[in-house]
Amino acid sequence: MKLYIDEAGRWPLAWPMHIGIVLPLKKFDKTPFKDSKKLSERQREALFPKIEKLQSDGKIIFAIWTVTNTEIDKLWMTKALNLAIKRWISKILKSTKALLSDRRGAGGEVTVAITKKELTIRQKENNETIELVIDWNNKFWLDKDLWIPVQTVIKWDDKIKEISIASILAKVSRDRIMENEIDKKYPKYNFKKHKWYWTKEHRDAIIKYWPCKIHRKLFLRKIFGKEKSYQ
Repeated sequence: MKLYIDEAGRWPLAWPMHIGIVLPLKKFDKTPFKDSKKLSERQREALFPKIEKLQSDGKIIFAIWTVTNTEIDKLWMTKALNLAIKRWISKILKSTKALLSDRRGAGGEVTVAITKKELTIRQKENNETIELVIDWNNKFWLDKDLWIPVQTVIKWDDKIKEISIASILAKVSRDRIMENEIDKKYPKYNFKKHKWYWTKEHRDAIIKYWPCKIHRKLFLRKIFGKEKSYQ
């Protein structure tokens, strides 16, 4: 079982980072899909319902999750990505009802956890191994709760179509939230125009109006310096 992963919004100055994860179940036509960066906004939006149709037809399962600016500030980028991947994997594997089971946390919330022994037994019972394929430039394991090997590929978004689909899911979901919610909530930063990236207009707005709640403190150090308080 291979899960394909890509993200959108890894380096902008503000939350969120979105990650798409795709589990193919059956063969399907992959030709329309390209790396989201090579598609216009209109093209990405047109492909999104086609991806949803693939899921409703039982050809793929996909999940989308966000990593907040608070999580990025606390964990730094790679560990924050690990956390998000763990969440998405849990969601997808729960959907397959093959490997992971619900457990209740201390607060009564449903959580997903599995031990190395349980994962080994269940993979053996299902006669398959889980592997992650991610567009990322370093190799890592998820964390101590999920013993799943990771295959990293660099700039293969357009060669591995499942990663292309994951990139479209991440990019479209991120842009929708930014335009429909965040830009309206914080209009003076003009997020819709610069999409949270390091443009001069964005940096000037941060200096003029001060950072808002969704800006990443981890990155603001490069604007204000390590010693200056911007809280």
